[in-house]
Amino acid sequence: MSSPKSAARLKRLHKRNIARRLLRDIGAVAVLVLIGTCGFVILEHWRILDALFMTVITLTTVGYGEVRPLTDTGKIFAMFVIFAGASTVVYVLGDMVELFVSFNFELRRMKDQISRLSGHYVVCGWGRTGQEVTEHFLLKKIPFVVIEADPHLAKRARDAELLVIEGDATSDEILLQAQIKKAAGVICGLPDDAANTFIVLSAKELNSNVTIVSRAANPGSESKLRRAGAKMVISPYVIAGRRMATAVTQPLVTEFLDVVMHAPEYDLRIDQLYLSEHSVLVGKSLKDANIKQQSGAMILAVNQNGKLITNPLPDHVFNSGDHLIALGTEEELKKLAALAGFQKA
Repeated sequence: MSSPKSAARLKRLHKRNIARRLLRDIGAVAVLVLIGTCGFVILEHWRILDALFMTVITLTTVGYGEVRPLTDTGKIFAMFVIFAGASTVVYVLGDMVELFVSFNFELRRMKDQISRLSGHYVVCGWGRTGQEVTEHFLLKKIPFVVIEADPHLAKRARDAELLVIEGDATSDEILLQAQIKKAAGVICGLPDDAANTFIVLSAKELNSNVTIVSRAANPGSESKLRRAGAKMVISPYVIAGRRMATAVTQPLVTEFLDVVMHAPEYDLRIDQLYLSEHSVLVGKSLKDANIKQQSGAMILAVNQNGKLITNPLPDHVFNSGDHLIALGTEEELKKLAALAGFQKA
């Protein structure tokens, strides 16, 4: 099986091949028109416009008749243009049909991939917020589909090798196309709070178990979005303001968070892991589990029975179903995932 990188490379090569074929077809017709025009100008001493008109009606065989009476030499040249034009037009039309079929196949293939999605995330809006979300999902290899109404942004998302549905995310039909009933979560990243509220209402109606996180531009919209069914509402302006204030008053804290969340060269991550019933950690205290020694990861918090316990004490006992929030490198988090009863991808 080919890797995602090699598959993406093959797709880019395929797109470049299509572009070359289109340019080649257009170039062949243009060269033929140029040869015909120059031929009639030289052989019949016609004006360029008359020669161009004669070439076009000869190639397209519309049957308007000659612009002027042709000499014998002109008739022979016209026959050459007809035969060459017919061959070229048949070839170009065949190539265009093949490209059209290929393009439709790509669209059908994308629809087929989307129809098979399950446990994925639906990203509504591929603006700056949506792009940041999808970049994180790609890094974490999390399955997702993008819904984008802007044709330009939708094309850019497709060119970036993403699964995309072009349409209005507030529409039930579009959400159903995105397999909302099988989705694990929805990201409402539109700049319009009213549109995000409609998406939350529609998504919750179609899938009552889906987890929804929404952006809110106005502080007054947060309570409405939560009432509509959003589990978490994030205001970019509030976060930006707090971040700027922290950067001024506590610059080392900001630097640490940048290292943890945004600096791949340090390979340091904060991750959330589920504790399965088969985990070797179940029934053990934090002190006896020796998580730091076995994996290298650090437990920052534990969500147990819906209660978030930050900086758990050494005698804290792990239960099946706990969610662990841990800090570590990618390799350390993989080891911790194995201890938790899962193999981290």
